[in-house]
Amino acid sequence: MAAGSAFACLCGVPLIAVSMGDPVGIGPEVVLKGFSAHPRRVHVGVPWVFRMTAAHLGLDLDIREVGSPEEAELTPPTVFSVVPVGETIAKPERLPFGQFDPRFAPATIASIGDCCRLALEGRVRAMVTPPIHKRVLYAAGHPFPGHTEFIASIAGVDNPVMMLVGKGLRVVPLTIHQSLVSVSSSINREKIESIVHSTWRSLIGDFGVASPRVTVAGLNPHAGEGGVFGREEIEIIGPACDHLRILLGPGLRGPLPADTLFHQAARHQYDAVILMYHDQALIPLKMLAFGAAVNVTLGLPFVRTSVDHGTAYDISGQGRADVSSFREALQLAETMANHRQKGWLAEPSVASFRR
Repeated sequence: MAAGSAFACLCGVPLIAVSMGDPVGIGPEVVLKGFSAHPRRVHVGVPWVFRMTAAHLGLDLDIREVGSPEEAELTPPTVFSVVPVGETIAKPERLPFGQFDPRFAPATIASIGDCCRLALEGRVRAMVTPPIHKRVLYAAGHPFPGHTEFIASIAGVDNPVMMLVGKGLRVVPLTIHQSLVSVSSSINREKIESIVHSTWRSLIGDFGVASPRVTVAGLNPHAGEGGVFGREEIEIIGPACDHLRILLGPGLRGPLPADTLFHQAARHQYDAVILMYHDQALIPLKMLAFGAAVNVTLGLPFVRTSVDHGTAYDISGQGRADVSSFREALQLAETMANHRQKGWLAEPSVASFRR
């Protein structure tokens, strides 16, 4: 094990890197309010942003600047350790909470990138990201639409997969931020099989599910009703599921009607469910776990979790931010990192999961 990895696993507890988020959104607030001695973490960002936010909110924390994750590991667990990013920001008299301000974008971006690089070097075992404001980053010339695409580019991953986790439910949308009218043309067998593959691998390696059960939803009402309401299930989704069942066995089911997959009895029949579009996946998840769900990026060489909410400019700086999702993201990152440490297979094939 490399020296950095030894620090990242000191006493068997994975060290987690936490990015800064948007300095004038609720990100630094939830990070500060969610701070505790466990799990062990190092914060990557602008130290005075955390200090000014803590002072503004009346939070009494020992916030110290450190030079590296290794130095953070040697500080008492009650210390809020911050590794500063290279991008500097002119320190204002006060933080303009809730205001659109692109001058903070370079440090926000650097915070995410530095966390990724620490994870790729094995100096931390996972990263957790508070929310960012995409329009602010775009205004500063950042080309990526969100965390996931930026992190994947640094990690050299072409097809990251988004999973949302909460209240025992794991949902994976096949398509994400696109118009509903474009969804049908975006569905193909290769995409379905790739996302099922990533989900199956993650259930084993990240969540410790020895024999995964994955259900694939249909696109149309009643999963097409035999072609009456659409042929995607017959021509694309069904054949993909048939092929996957040959490789994975009876743990792979589908396509099934989406409207019957989320009642209490149905949720006990799978470990994860693949849905065809954004709202088909996120509406049931948010009905069950609003404010406490976690966004997970599958397919990366390290663990990455995130809060499932935005920057909430309307309440930033008011001390009203809910820390539930952040705490859940930290705990899930620790759990996933521990599972990977116990025996993650770096690049297993789908066939290796055949029963």
